[in-house]
Amino acid sequence: MNAVWLTCLLLCTYGFFKELRPSEPFFTDYLIGPPQNLTEAQVYYDVYPVWTYSYLSLLIIVFLVTDFFRYKPVIVFEGFGYVATWALLLWARGVKWMQFMEFCYGIATSTEVAYYTYIYAKVPQEAYQKVTSFTRAAILIGRFVSGVLSQVLTSTGVMDYHSLNYISFTCMCLAFLIACFIPSVTTSIYFHRQQGIVTSGEESSRMLYKAKDCGTKGKRPSWKQVLRYIKSDFVSAYTNSHLLKWSIWWAFATCGNFQIGNYIQPLWQTIAPTKETDTIWNGAVEATQTLLSAIAALSIGFVHLNWALLGELTLAIISLLDGVVLSYMGVTSEIWVAYVNYIIFRVSYQVLITIASYQVARELRADSYGLVFGINMFLSLFLQTVLTVVVVDILQTPIRIQFLIYGAYFCILAVLFFVLAGFHLCQLGCIGIRNTGLWEMKPVIEH
Repeated sequence: MNAVWLTCLLLCTYGFFKELRPSEPFFTDYLIGPPQNLTEAQVYYDVYPVWTYSYLSLLIIVFLVTDFFRYKPVIVFEGFGYVATWALLLWARGVKWMQFMEFCYGIATSTEVAYYTYIYAKVPQEAYQKVTSFTRAAILIGRFVSGVLSQVLTSTGVMDYHSLNYISFTCMCLAFLIACFIPSVTTSIYFHRQQGIVTSGEESSRMLYKAKDCGTKGKRPSWKQVLRYIKSDFVSAYTNSHLLKWSIWWAFATCGNFQIGNYIQPLWQTIAPTKETDTIWNGAVEATQTLLSAIAALSIGFVHLNWALLGELTLAIISLLDGVVLSYMGVTSEIWVAYVNYIIFRVSYQVLITIASYQVARELRADSYGLVFGINMFLSLFLQTVLTVVVVDILQTPIRIQFLIYGAYFCILAVLFFVLAGFHLCQLGCIGIRNTGLWEMKPVIEH
């Protein structure tokens, strides 16, 4: 098997198992029920916010740690973080321990940047689109299987919410073991440099830095040199208008996606309280949205639209759709309406984040993915922290009003990209649009 696709297979297998967490669709119900027996207020205002704050604080240094340790050790540590999270869910009790559990979960999720950027350090640029879609599809398939298992096992009475955590814990252990077999990355852009690194998407004759700036073989660059490299990559990345537009959407939309994921179960609990409902369908809903998301993400690998032309307009239309469905979720009294709107929101996000990932990656300097992806994720978490502090902690906004706020948030994002799309299309004019074309050339992957 080609080394590129063998690496992709291992990474997809790891991604599948780390997302196979059947206890997650019923996370809120588990925490407020036996054996945890926390109150809803404790879960919503004391436990859940810890993940946001820990994720943000850890992500500040993750991209540097990822580069220093060259990806693989950070991925292994991510697997360990998930193992610790579910061990605490199974055997720890009380608000303090659940807050520590959320902290461990923050450790695991903050290191995901290593998983998402590893593929770009190990595969050639012409394979970015397909490998991105395959790895994201593997993650979504894992979530689909997780949702199916959780719904079937709870609906048939085979397992309760507590017992589901044993399956999740086992899968996290398997993911941890698989991570140990992922091939190592021998070089990185900052701490483990090699001579003659060229810039992705630019002429191969253009060198990334002057030879005198590169560390000599076997000698690690100083911190002063590392900071100079980071500054150069940062300026190069965020002065690229195409990359900047996708990164803005990435940061704002991922913030919204995290917030919805964190508080969707409290909304469902408000619309249809567990005590008043014979069967809750959280698992089936998660399975449906992840299956559709996986199919959509996988399909993106074979669609070669010219996103330089269509990107802003697509982002605007989908953001507006997301704003509408989130607002409707906040006012509906029908649980099935909330379920369907949640599915629409999640699928649309997964499609666009898959496109955004490889659109950003193809514009980056060689191996600087961890820096830019880390900054984008940091901005996402910073925005989410602001939302959490203001909306949840300070105002303690009722859950329905929260979703109206999140809907307005996406509508504002849509307005921004409608303006950008209109400006871009006016600049091109009819002749420019026709010459640019709707399709880009399909890349050829060398074997």
